[in-house]
Amino acid sequence: MFSRARLRDRFPLVVAALTTLIQLPAVLWLCWLTRTPLPVLVAVVVSPPYLRQLQSPWQTTAASPTTYLALGWWSACLVFDLLMVPTMLAVRAGAPFGAAWGLAGTLALWMGADAVLGRPRLRRRVVRVEGLPPELDGYRIGQLSDVHCGPHAPEGRVASWVARLNALELDLVTVTGDLITHGSSHVEAVARALGGLRAKDGAFACMGNHDYFTDGEHLVRQLRRNGLTVLRNEGTVIQRNGARLYVAGVDDTWTSRADLERALEARPEGAPTVLLAHDPDLFPEAHSRAVELTLSGHTHGGQLGVPGVPRFSLARFITVWTAGLYRRGRSWLYVNRGAGTTGPPVRLGAPPELAVITLRRA
Repeated sequence: MFSRARLRDRFPLVVAALTTLIQLPAVLWLCWLTRTPLPVLVAVVVSPPYLRQLQSPWQTTAASPTTYLALGWWSACLVFDLLMVPTMLAVRAGAPFGAAWGLAGTLALWMGADAVLGRPRLRRRVVRVEGLPPELDGYRIGQLSDVHCGPHAPEGRVASWVARLNALELDLVTVTGDLITHGSSHVEAVARALGGLRAKDGAFACMGNHDYFTDGEHLVRQLRRNGLTVLRNEGTVIQRNGARLYVAGVDDTWTSRADLERALEARPEGAPTVLLAHDPDLFPEAHSRAVELTLSGHTHGGQLGVPGVPRFSLARFITVWTAGLYRRGRSWLYVNRGAGTTGPPVRLGAPPELAVITLRRA
């Protein structure tokens, strides 16, 4: 029978088996291709040090060259595995042998490095809102999600993401939960970094499930002390040249703190609503209450997915709302892949992101 303890005990063996399977095709082919045992040597040198650190799938390992080398190499091997058949077909079709395999190897190494070292992409999306007042046409909302401040996302890195959003001179900036990984060690750090967020109408945040893997009340106090407005089943009215925008936020769903009805209580009649909800599974309920735009995170876009097929990822196992923009009637949902990571600090096929959503009249 499945248990978390049993999974934890077997996790290192499972990971060792999976990573061996991932590396085997690429390593054997590269050994044949280069006529040297060098690929085997690389696999033997890179993999065991990181595998020895692993105890459970929920563990966050220390930031070290060992971690990034192993995860980058495994990612490169996986990409190379996926490229082997297309490359063979290209060679059979007449492509130069050396050029085809050289391109495959270069692409695999580049994507492997990007999976562990890549900086967040800036995603720009337009949402057309029915009944949006002319004064709000072109209103730009920045979104930072799933920061997971910790060993792999220290204060300085979070502050760099804040600086990128600030440089855009946004109308509103939002943070949609999971600000820390776990524990209390990075609470003050993330509060200081996010306290630097600036926008014309302010910076707003909601809580995620990881934010209660510590003393959530202490985190909220620190965020507010540093200037963020934390919305916990509540909302506020933004005024722009006589037009009104209602910005609401719900609390965490995993700990049963979310209360959408309470969050929308103060919504003025006819005011377009932007809802901060870490968990995208709240979208159907938001749609039923005519919320125009819901901003979520939580999924990380799966963190591991098929490169080039953004919605085919591990996130499919937890929700239908995996990443990107969705629509139901007049309601929109944007699921941010997030900037940080949990567990292994790797993102293959699900790159980190910062988002800017522009509101337009339908």
